Amino acid sequence: MTALLQSELLKIRTTRGWYVYLGILVLLVGAAAAGEVGTADNPERSTVELQVRLIDAAGISALLALILGITVITTEFRHGTITPTLLASPHREQVVGGKAIASGSVAVFFALVGLLVAVVVGAVWLQVVGADIHLFGGDVGGQALQVILSAALWGLIGIAIGVLVQSQVAALVGTLVWLFLVETILVGIFGLLDIDGLAPYLPFQALDAADGTGGENLLSYWAGVGVSLAWIAAVGAAGTERLRRRDIT
Repeated sequence: MTALLQSELLKIRTTRGWYVYLGILVLLVGAAAAGEVGTADNPERSTVELQVRLIDAAGISALLALILGITVITTEFRHGTITPTLLASPHREQVVGGKAIASGSVAVFFALVGLLVAVVVGAVWLQVVGADIHLFGGDVGGQALQVILSAALWGLIGIAIGVLVQSQVAALVGTLVWLFLVETILVGIFGLLDIDGLAPYLPFQALDAADGTGGENLLSYWAGVGVSLAWIAAVGAAGTERLRRRDIT
């Protein structure tokens, strides 16, 4: 399993997309952190609440982790490299497991990079304007841990979706449409049918609850984590079974 994991990590970091993801992450988190401080008034800049929001800017790492997770496995089907991969590691469950661990590990790395950018940009700007800095306090640290866990969960659901759908275009487009459109429509429909209590259990509603930022009509933090893990397990198991039965030639 160690050799398989090392192989998966090597595949990820030797692709051009790896550098694109990192570049996008640094730019977006840096811009978000700078905007958060720049648009606040002087008294607000010294508050713990604002500096927690700076940490939340690193949450973009979760979306990138989702896309990475999907492409990690669907690229193999797109380019036909899944055949030599499975010939080298005939236990298909181990292949999925190796990709899941690799994707989760890279998602954590993305979150750490995002947090570093948010802290550096925020701390420099706060220092320049003479604000009190709370970026190394307990509240901020707790939120940082939640950002890291959230990114890992999004990376794992990406792997689960990729192994189930297997077509890269369908997986990417379908997931983004579901994330930004379908779930919003379903939440509205559930409200009309007076079953809105089911809405927080939708996959990305649960993942939103698990990012630690809170929100109206979402599950509590740990409930969101639990439901997210259940979705990851269910989708991943269905995908692994499909892969196990697929004739790879």
